[in-house]
Amino acid sequence: MINFKADVLVVGSGPTGLALSNALHRLGISLMLIEAKETTSKYTKATNLMQGTLEQLNIYQLSEVMYEQGGKMSRYMMHMYGSNVSPRDMHLTESPHSDVVFLGQDLIDGNLAKKFLETGNEIHFKHQLLHLEQNDNGVKATIDCAGIKQTYWFKYVVGCDGARSITRTFTNADFEPVKTGKYVWQVDATLKWKRLKTMKQMWLYYYDNGFGAIIHLPNKTTKVMAFEPKENLANRQPTLEEMQQKLRAMSGDNTATLSNPIWLSHGELLTGVAPSMVDNRVILAGDACNPILPNGGQGLNIGIQDGLNLAWKLSDVIKGYASKTLLQTYNEERRNLRLALEKVQINTLKYTLPAPKLNRWFLRKFGEVLLNKFWYQLARTFSQLTFNYKNSQLSEELLGKKGVKAGYRVLDADIVKASTDEEVALFDELAVPSWKLILFDNGRQIKIDEEIFQPNYDFIKKLFITSALDTSYPMKSLYFDIDEVAHKRYAVKKPQYLLIRPDNYVAVRCGVNELSKIFSFLKKWFIHL
Repeated sequence: MINFKADVLVVGSGPTGLALSNALHRLGISLMLIEAKETTSKYTKATNLMQGTLEQLNIYQLSEVMYEQGGKMSRYMMHMYGSNVSPRDMHLTESPHSDVVFLGQDLIDGNLAKKFLETGNEIHFKHQLLHLEQNDNGVKATIDCAGIKQTYWFKYVVGCDGARSITRTFTNADFEPVKTGKYVWQVDATLKWKRLKTMKQMWLYYYDNGFGAIIHLPNKTTKVMAFEPKENLANRQPTLEEMQQKLRAMSGDNTATLSNPIWLSHGELLTGVAPSMVDNRVILAGDACNPILPNGGQGLNIGIQDGLNLAWKLSDVIKGYASKTLLQTYNEERRNLRLALEKVQINTLKYTLPAPKLNRWFLRKFGEVLLNKFWYQLARTFSQLTFNYKNSQLSEELLGKKGVKAGYRVLDADIVKASTDEEVALFDELAVPSWKLILFDNGRQIKIDEEIFQPNYDFIKKLFITSALDTSYPMKSLYFDIDEVAHKRYAVKKPQYLLIRPDNYVAVRCGVNELSKIFSFLKKWFIHL
């Protein structure tokens, strides 16, 4: 009989580890969170929370705290090889979280850490993972606990310990990240220039040798980043004067001035995807399985969403509701997403660091025309609202028509909660990390199968959304949509059911006469049914 220290050991208290830890606690899973350093991040590093990530954080009530200190970025200011193609709208009304939120990783980590500590949990700082050994029952972890070596058992271990992950080395998923030969210099400092100074926008400059970004952050701090090939940027920390020269060169503004540097940093961009994100009871998340390239500010967001995708699956397995095969869907969904994103990002770097002369000429002359045509699609891609799991084993589409299909995120709409007679947002009603079942009845009285009210299905929240004035649905689950705001948002033409995952992606969509398909799906994945 193994004496487990906790259900899960989380290695690393960056945004991925902290998001995962908060979610696991909310789901009732015991955990130990360790961090080799003395504190969470002191520096801004990654800066932005995209709309799709904010939607995911909202499920665990972790999004609102980000708005307290963060700035809402609603537009990109873009310059392509001397041509001003600004502004580019990032305010996406399809989501309640319509803008990008700028904080900096120091504040993102700080907020997530605060939420975690408020639950009575602890972050074990100065705790270094030394060794892992797993079998079919658990994982034995040897940890340097502030100078004292300890050995504990856990049911699962999740490595959220970055691109140079120690956790990864004890798995069959280990790999060596690939050096790209592309470097970044960056500084957080006070910026004085004649352009806008609020956090409503950030600047992207494409210039002959590479590209740069200027991001206004809280406390009147500005981050300046320059990305160029290794022959142009020395592999060392830049000086403030060098960063000012880069800023002036990319912006064309010789009066722009940097002062009061808080943080100067440099590094080579890495890439590569682990052969798997799951090795039996040791799982990888965030940069530990794929150091995301910086294009579009996706890395921090991908990591957080890894943690939130994994949390409910681990919970269902640990509680004995689901078999371990559910964890393979984490590997399937998140690794495929990373492979697709990396392909795009590598091609982007290839044609920007530096860009061929013909490309520079073309974008300088026709960049605005191209962006006018494709920007909305690009903005939605940056936002991470377009991520889908349509090819996942957890997605079963049985209607095949317009609407929110299996594998896609749910949409928001205003409806009336019958039990309180109050107008509510569908997103708010779905902001719980549990399975949900939505019925859109299209104004018809649908006979509900009594089986879904049995105790075995209490883990599913039911929402019966009707556009009829009179109905006999249970008051607790009833919502009115008389003017069909939600029905039209979901393109409902005929009554249908949607089974929603805890992360608010549609698992199954079917007609009202096919509820047995949902029961079959649930019984396939949940061994207790």
